[in-house]
Amino acid sequence: MTDNLYFLFLDEIYSPNLNNFRKLTKKEIFAHTNHHHFGVTGAIVAASCLYDLDSKARKIKDRYFSKKENFVFHYVDILHDRGDFYELANDKNRKKSFIASLKSFVDNAEFKYICAFVDKHELIKKYGVFSKNGLATRIRKVGSNLFPDSPFIDYNLYLLCLRQLLVSFYRFISNRNCPARGIIVAEARGRREDTELRSAFKKIYYCGISNIKPTEFRRVILDLFIVPKTQNYVGTQLADMILYPTYDNQVPLHNVRSDHFISFEKNLKKKLLAKVVVLP
Repeated sequence: MTDNLYFLFLDEIYSPNLNNFRKLTKKEIFAHTNHHHFGVTGAIVAASCLYDLDSKARKIKDRYFSKKENFVFHYVDILHDRGDFYELANDKNRKKSFIASLKSFVDNAEFKYICAFVDKHELIKKYGVFSKNGLATRIRKVGSNLFPDSPFIDYNLYLLCLRQLLVSFYRFISNRNCPARGIIVAEARGRREDTELRSAFKKIYYCGISNIKPTEFRRVILDLFIVPKTQNYVGTQLADMILYPTYDNQVPLHNVRSDHFISFEKNLKKKLLAKVVVLP
């Protein structure tokens, strides 16, 4: 079967802004050894594979959580045995079996993925403008006109990450053996975050990116849809499960967990479409 439609399912980690640095001085920011980050991952799934992927996910949910409606896989909650997964803490055999099923699901799923992260400390250190009292006020222009000089408090980190992901997604689709199109799907996070994500996408959609003209970009990438968690999209859940293990394995200068049940080296590395990018 030749696929002519692909989905890019997005998930993100940590806050897409620099607000936690508002009260830190330049000296304090430069002295930090444990850095703060923001990141976005995108799982690329062919439309023809979605039904099979969704069916396999539902079988796992029905086997272990048959009494729960609109059940959603959430990686961090599984790690902490919290939320819908709290009952696993009291049944080690059931949890072990559930984890094995999830690992097999991710390992055997047909997808590729891409990731981009922003090291907030390095961004401020490299491009920050500071007042006389040492507080950051602005972020200078980062490379192209797509990232102009901007107020510190309103800086949109989605744009930095989306630039990397959408160039890779565009090239992935353009290199198919037949004409194909792409649709982006993200899970709603909050009014402000959703607005910033859509604003970043529209800027790329109408201005183009890298050496890709806007008309050519719009010919290949059709639109971005932000959907509520209750829609239970298997693609966004897949993106959620691959983001945290990739972050801890590929991004330096932060506290790393040692209890990941999905291994970057064993389960995910082979599915990477492009090298993980840590900006700036």
